[in-house]
Amino acid sequence: MSHPLFPRSLVLRPRAVLTVLTAALAAGPLAGAARAQVTTDDSALSTLAPAPKHTAPGATTARHPRPAARTQPQATATAHAPQAASARPAAPAAPPPIPAAPPPPPIIRPPVVDVPLHPPAPPPETVAVAGATGTVQGLPAGLRLTFARDNADMNAAMIDRVKGFAATLLQVPYARAEIDATASGLPDDVSTPRRVSLSRGLAIRSILIHAGIASTRIYVRAIGLPPAGTPDGTNPDHVDVTRSDMVASPSSAASSPPAPSEPRPAP
Repeated sequence: MSHPLFPRSLVLRPRAVLTVLTAALAAGPLAGAARAQVTTDDSALSTLAPAPKHTAPGATTARHPRPAARTQPQATATAHAPQAASARPAAPAAPPPIPAAPPPPPIIRPPVVDVPLHPPAPPPETVAVAGATGTVQGLPAGLRLTFARDNADMNAAMIDRVKGFAATLLQVPYARAEIDATASGLPDDVSTPRRVSLSRGLAIRSILIHAGIASTRIYVRAIGLPPAGTPDGTNPDHVDVTRSDMVASPSSAASSPPAPSEPRPAP
């Protein structure tokens, strides 16, 4: 530890201390009245080797971290660097190249349509039931077939009349077969009559398909309970098979307006 009167360099160098003490003893009694002047030779001090540092065994020399004052200017410069970069005017963008010729027109390909390679499988053929209860009545535009309650069986006479209707329909390729099926039932259960009427309509559709009529020319409507306004005395368990190019009588289709039953001109 350094003394206030002696610098650290003198404390660490014995020869300089000896020179100072010799001068103080030579002053004698005048030491209290006047201060001794000490002169040193800087060249002599520079020749002295620095005192070795004593380090405890096993201890490591700790490096003093750099003061924060030195790193602060660098951080400040780094923080202002983006602002300085953003303050610079941006270089003008190069104009886009102009093609020598206009682009070719786009090619729009038609959508891919899956064409069936074979016709759909026909429905099961309707078989005549000998004890089936049913009648056939002719209409201006087709036929009316009646069935037993909650039943879709057909006898041979009914099937033969439907095949005759198919023969006339084959002569008019632009006409379609319209099948409107109804069934009796309770007002609070509309599902059962609709299922029964659908079974009757599909049975007649099967006869027409096996007779040569394309399925795309047959339209089946399962009506279920007869609509309101049906004339009294009409059997609700019936199916009307009519042609689209002719208008049925008002009694057979209460919802359609009255119209003549002569054939319509071909479209």
